[in-house]
Amino acid sequence: MMKKIATIILSLLVCTMLFTGCGNSSKSSQVQSLKVYSFSGNSESISVSNGVIVLSGKDEICYGGNLKVMSDDFADITAYSTTIYVDGEEDSILLSHAVADQTGGTIDVSGNIEKISGDVLRDGDADKLADNLWFELKTTNLSGEENTYQVQLETTLIAGDSSN
Repeated sequence: MMKKIATIILSLLVCTMLFTGCGNSSKSSQVQSLKVYSFSGNSESISVSNGVIVLSGKDEICYGGNLKVMSDDFADITAYSTTIYVDGEEDSILLSHAVADQTGGTIDVSGNIEKISGDVLRDGDADKLADNLWFELKTTNLSGEENTYQVQLETTLIAGDSSN
């Protein structure tokens, strides 16, 4: 699993470095700062691992990692949503994804969390990643009961300059 994540990170770094050198504008001649963060977190009920955020000046990528449930409370889930956000005065959502079974069956909550690329972070949010990144899982079971689980994510700068 770690080999897969390392391959993804390396591929993202190479692509980012290639695209950073393209173009002739005065902005593109400036060196773009590249930062790569990893994140993970867990509670008694859920665990998030192998998440990655890549910041390269203009482009941003958030790969949510893997979600694992650690109790039988998730056996009868019919719908769920996952959200990764930066906590602040107003929550800044980086990534949100929802799944629902319309056939009356149940769905497995564990697995890969989606990814997104583009203009993901609001101005100033990159500085808040270290202490304010959160994961939220909302579920609905066969009885219609809704539950919300939140985990603060531990974020580590794995590549880039922390002084920028």
